[in-house]
Amino acid sequence: MLKTFKCKNFLSFKDETTFSLERQNNDDSHKESYFKLQDEELLKNTVVYGANASGKSNFTKAFVFFHNFIVTCYANALNNLDAPIITVPFLLNTKTEKAPSFFEIEIVTKEKKFVYGFEVSRKKILKEWLYQYPQKKILFERNTSEIKSNKIHFKEATSTLEKNTGPKVLFLSLLATNNKKISSEVVEEIKKINVYPAENRDLILDIGFRYYKEYPNDVLKFIQEADFNIEEFLFEQKEVGKDEFTNLFPSQIPQQWIDLATTNSKKFVHRKVSTVHTKYDEKGHKVGKVPFNFMTQESGGTKQMLGFAGLSTHALKEGKTLIIDELDSSLHPLLCRLLLKTFNSKKKNPKNAQLIFTTHDVSLLDNEILRRDQIFFVEKDRFGASKLYSLSDLSERKDMSYSKRYFEGRYGALPYITSFENEW
Repeated sequence: MLKTFKCKNFLSFKDETTFSLERQNNDDSHKESYFKLQDEELLKNTVVYGANASGKSNFTKAFVFFHNFIVTCYANALNNLDAPIITVPFLLNTKTEKAPSFFEIEIVTKEKKFVYGFEVSRKKILKEWLYQYPQKKILFERNTSEIKSNKIHFKEATSTLEKNTGPKVLFLSLLATNNKKISSEVVEEIKKINVYPAENRDLILDIGFRYYKEYPNDVLKFIQEADFNIEEFLFEQKEVGKDEFTNLFPSQIPQQWIDLATTNSKKFVHRKVSTVHTKYDEKGHKVGKVPFNFMTQESGGTKQMLGFAGLSTHALKEGKTLIIDELDSSLHPLLCRLLLKTFNSKKKNPKNAQLIFTTHDVSLLDNEILRRDQIFFVEKDRFGASKLYSLSDLSERKDMSYSKRYFEGRYGALPYITSFENEW
């Protein structure tokens, strides 16, 4: 499970930034919101607030880069040795614009704790390290091309693999690709962190369909609990000819795009998804069921809810960490509360899955729902650098009205609108 994540000199995060899911010991409220793993007490969910362009989305993008680089760097280097590493330093400062980016994660499993991190530029990996706790065993440390490994506790790091690690390939990724036990364990734990930036929102619907087919009863129950009045989903598909398939494209799709999509295809399949709703008579009695075309007759909110229901169900079933950017842009505040409540439930979340999301929904700034250490803020300073901090860092009392004090500007992370000041 995720305990802490750190980054530095990536996008708008100039200085070292720490995001922690470690429970603060001076707060005993909402005991359902945290769980114990080994000797650690970790939070099940957190929310991140901030003005537009404050860095909330960059916070999720840091997770995306960290995750994707670990998973893909080996294959990318094999396919194109000359391709740059896609990292973006803080560009508004002469010192940082050419400096490397830094990332570090602390994860906790049932039996072990690991700290793993690296420093990387667009040209190469400069540093990399893996530690195991307790008693901090240094499993390996890397300084550019030189790798020093612990021959007692990390026997999987052979001299041959150390020498054959390329400048753009993480040593951890190389070891995991070669099915080495400890490295694979660390990479698999990192893979359990699933991140969905706002710009990938269209993909969430496809993911929702995939997880609905995997957990149909659970996803449907989630949607019904959210009061979407859907009895069931129906999936149909049939093989059609090219002309019939081409006619299925919406009229606004350019013809050249359609030609590109169909040129090299030999088999065309028409898939149709329907939602089944109950039909009533004038007296409120059920008289039948009516199928709706999911793509044309259901609202955008319903489509997004299917996506989030699928994502959440998958995380809950597998005990994963789910990070969603701008959750409230698609869901009603009460549905955001439902998600928090679901992840806090011991019955619905027996594997202690974790939910992290960015939001503007201040109705969740409520001490009846969230602990202080579950609330984070992001704001930019006058130099364009983002800062992430927790409400617990501000020594706020747990019996205060968080939303009221947030709007009063006591926590920062609010937009500064000059026209308001001029009017008043």
